[in-house]
Amino acid sequence: MNKKISHVLNTLEKRADYEKKNYNEIHHDERMLAITKDTGIFYNILLKIHKPKKILEIGTSTGYSTLWFADAMTGKNSKIITIEKNLKKIKLAQKNFSKAGVSSMIEIRQGIARDVLIQLSKSKKSNTQDHFDFIFIDADKEEYSFYFDICLPMLKKGGIIAADNIIFPRRFQKHIKKYLNHIDRIPHVESITVPIGNGQEISFKKK
Repeated sequence: MNKKISHVLNTLEKRADYEKKNYNEIHHDERMLAITKDTGIFYNILLKIHKPKKILEIGTSTGYSTLWFADAMTGKNSKIITIEKNLKKIKLAQKNFSKAGVSSMIEIRQGIARDVLIQLSKSKKSNTQDHFDFIFIDADKEEYSFYFDICLPMLKKGGIIAADNIIFPRRFQKHIKKYLNHIDRIPHVESITVPIGNGQEISFKKK
């Protein structure tokens, strides 16, 4: 793993541990709300096998998951577009990306995910070469089905849409069940739940 990226990840993991121990003392908007370390390792390995050139992430937070993705990408044209509405978290993510030396390959789009995705989908319609190889969903759980539907046409055939929080926390179970039932009915997509971290749903767009 890239040493600069590894150093920043270690710092963020210490922050995540602190938040777990002091959960009720930290305001929701200031929490990392990131994937777990084992989830990061899982996606890092998966992406090194998949070799994506273009990634879309819905839910940047402070950039923890983004850094795991960035480490797995190679090539001058590699690009990650990541969406976040919290300006304070965007500034923290930008600092983390700068420290990790990956700022040039990451574009943060500030705003409500639904609105940003609608704009993005319009720009991608006419250029299939610019579609994404991997899309990661980790934002408002009640919007998961919408995110999937609008992202699927922007995903290359043979690409992957992944979603976090499929098993935990249990309070999201209602929204997650709706999401799983929804994607199960979509043709040309195969999905599987992977019990790593808070639970991952891996959906493959058939060629």
